[in-house]
Amino acid sequence: MGSAGSVPVGPDVPAAVLRSWDQAEARLFPLVMARPDLYERALRQVGVLAAQLRETCPDVPALLAEHERGAALAGDLPADLAGVAPEVLAAAACAMRYRELVTAGVAQRRLAALAQARAQGLAWAVVEESGDEARAPFVPYQRVEAHVPSGRAVIVSVEPDETLVRAVRRLDAGELDLATGGLQVGEPLGSYPDAGALTQALESARAEIAGRG
Repeated sequence: MGSAGSVPVGPDVPAAVLRSWDQAEARLFPLVMARPDLYERALRQVGVLAAQLRETCPDVPALLAEHERGAALAGDLPADLAGVAPEVLAAAACAMRYRELVTAGVAQRRLAALAQARAQGLAWAVVEESGDEARAPFVPYQRVEAHVPSGRAVIVSVEPDETLVRAVRRLDAGELDLATGGLQVGEPLGSYPDAGALTQALESARAEIAGRG
């Protein structure tokens, strides 16, 4: 679980539920400093509950139904977890399972985009895109383009710099697993001062990847 990072936003989960999952993880994290032993035990219990949710919750609607059980979802906790609210552990486990479902959904969409491009005889496919390139850098933007035959990928990103006004345009290498849809980010390819330079670098990267077969 690490630090209390935000649960990814998904269209199928009410905002109030997402906030409750965020808050649960935020309530556990301070134990790292105050009670590291208790934190480790709590993490293990969250892992146990998440494993149960993998068996019972193959999708988001099933997860939401389990979430409604609240503290009952945690069942009988070990005695050495006294002081940790069971509803907090249950919500943290729901957050973990939700991240897994989101990750799996993204991977499946990548594979679907790749399959569609392959059926159309295309050499490249945009397999993932987030943000709005027209509004960058005020809205961060990212796009993953994959070479259909090999799965080698180029990741395009546009983000604000430290002034929050100018854009930082970047290319990174990547590798798309053709079996699972998982994406591994590779070495940075470069940063570019303007959209024209980014486009030129992207074309060069595509040509190099295609040339390797």
